[in-house]
Amino acid sequence: MSDTIHLTLPIPVSVNSAYAGKSHRHKSKKYIDWEKEALVKISEQPTYTIEGDEWLMAKYDYHMPLHYKNGKKKIQDVANYEKALSDFLAHKIIGFKDHKIKEIILKKVESNRNEVDISITEIK
Repeated sequence: MSDTIHLTLPIPVSVNSAYAGKSHRHKSKKYIDWEKEALVKISEQPTYTIEGDEWLMAKYDYHMPLHYKNGKKKIQDVANYEKALSDFLAHKIIGFKDHKIKEIILKKVESNRNEVDISITEIK
């Protein structure tokens, strides 16, 4: 692995809306749609492999509007978006396992991009 992996993906669905169903839980339509969009976005970026079993530091910078048009703060818990990202990356980056994350940084950035910049670094 190079020193740090850099990727950009669309903002995922919140864990609160990722699953549907009462007796049989399954991915919601919103989650499936996000995964399709994320697949397109990741296919446009370099392919990465993480070799070895080092601990990882993951940094997620969420570029999103932080305020409504009236100026009030939006209620957005970025921790609720992390699970979908880590699960997606575990399926798309060889050697990335979310249990290897020792440190995680979540940051909101005022923006209309609606994307998350991802940095993954091995901790040695």
